[in-house]
Amino acid sequence: MELLKSDVSGSSLASASAVKGEKSRQLVHGRPVGLTITVEKIDRVLADVQAQIATLELERTNLGLVRGELARMEVKWRSA
Repeated sequence: MELLKSDVSGSSLASASAVKGEKSRQLVHGRPVGLTITVEKIDRVLADVQAQIATLELERTNLGLVRGELARMEVKWRSA
């Protein structure tokens, strides 16, 4: 009878190189851990930059509204 991963709760499969005792980088889903951490950091930075862009776009819109209101007020003051 063959033992399957699903037969053992909480178990994990070791790579062939780990079983043989070879030194290798730890892998997460087929990628080296260092690369995975770097990709996760890049994803967080990208999300942060996208949030900052959204904030700046909102501020640009608000500034445009304020400038428009100021221009209307100036026209009103000049004509009074």
